[in-house]
Amino acid sequence: MNKITDELYERFKTNLEGVNGTCVRASKENLGKAVAGIFTEAGIPDTCIVETPLMKEAGVINALEEAGIKVYTDHIRLNAEKVKGGVSESQFGIANLGTMVQARDVIDERIVSTMSEYYIGIIKGSMIVPEYDDMFDIISGWPEMPNFVGFVTGPSRTADIECVSTVGVHGPLQLSIVVVDDE
Repeated sequence: MNKITDELYERFKTNLEGVNGTCVRASKENLGKAVAGIFTEAGIPDTCIVETPLMKEAGVINALEEAGIKVYTDHIRLNAEKVKGGVSESQFGIANLGTMVQARDVIDERIVSTMSEYYIGIIKGSMIVPEYDDMFDIISGWPEMPNFVGFVTGPSRTADIECVSTVGVHGPLQLSIVVVDDE
């Protein structure tokens, strides 16, 4: 994949904001500050985080703890029920939908992204594709399909209950994506 362009980022951001999500862009060096800033502004006191090499390198946990946010990195299934925030890295993004794509076998990533009230997804800018069809071209080239591939567009919402739109029934009430300039 390639370095994300300003146009592609703006397209992703605009489409995510169109479904009530928020989006910020950060360098690797500022990733921890960006995540901590989002949670601090929203008043989130604690979070579960599924740490990846990118998040370790960027010092995300340290930045959250320095901001006074309690961080849980283990026993995700138990802790996700009681904390307000959740952070994990998604593998892809789709610009024309403002969608993040989770495509791994790590169940803790799915738990964090669906059980928290405020979820922050981290996506490497180089992993955002322009169109929906581009994502399926990637998926069709995989030698083996992971156990889970999920497309997440904005905070959870449904209109199943008497056709009344409700937010947060099957996932987070608030969703932010941090796009990381990784190349």
